[in-house]
Amino acid sequence: MLALERQQQILSLLDAQGTLRTIDLAERFAVTDETIRRDLQQLASNRLLTRIHGGASSLNGRPKLRSFTERRTVRVEAKKAIAKVAMKWIHPGLTYAFDSSTTAFELVCILPDLPYRIVTNAYAVMDHLVRLEQVELINSGGRYHPKTQTFIGAESLSTVRNHNINTAFVSCIGLDPQRGASEGFEEQAGFKQVLVNMAEQVVLLVDSSKLNMRSEYFFASINTFSHIITDSEADHKTLEKLRIHCGVTVAQIEPGS
Repeated sequence: MLALERQQQILSLLDAQGTLRTIDLAERFAVTDETIRRDLQQLASNRLLTRIHGGASSLNGRPKLRSFTERRTVRVEAKKAIAKVAMKWIHPGLTYAFDSSTTAFELVCILPDLPYRIVTNAYAVMDHLVRLEQVELINSGGRYHPKTQTFIGAESLSTVRNHNINTAFVSCIGLDPQRGASEGFEEQAGFKQVLVNMAEQVVLLVDSSKLNMRSEYFFASINTFSHIITDSEADHKTLEKLRIHCGVTVAQIEPGS
């Protein structure tokens, strides 16, 4: 990979994470710490990021809140591969919860029309599922947030607490093998935390670009997940770290995708 391409990817990661560690970037790009430090110094000299001890941060130190529409165009084939694997957790007669992640939405898009109940705070999930006649659809309620296309607030959390959720499907911005799953939007982190606490089992759908990354708000440790599904571009060392805490399935991205 050329230095310019690597630096562009670093900037994209900063948009999503807010801060990055040199050691994580070196592992991600399979280069030395010194190579990453040179990249960060060059980007800092061009006023594209801020150097901090052990890594770098975005210019304001916070992740950029990306819209649902923007997120839908990123790592699409990986998300579709993950969704296909996640179908093994779908059975009639049960209650499922979906967060507002675009990875979970890929699973929603391939759900068959069967008699189960679905609880969600995501407008896109609701808009898609109203077409299915057998699905009982429950809107979490709350205040609508246009950029993320989600319903947030106390009413949304209360709805989740009032239902017996068999399986929750969630994703995250970053998954750190030590700290767990994190989000850049506080209200979404709170909603996901409630899902994790209330559901009988929780399946984390997370593409490999989010592994070894952190964002601002941690909402669940690794051992709180029943299972993690990621894609075939995941680093083997990271997979082994995750498997210490819970089951992990790797979805194969189709060649040429």
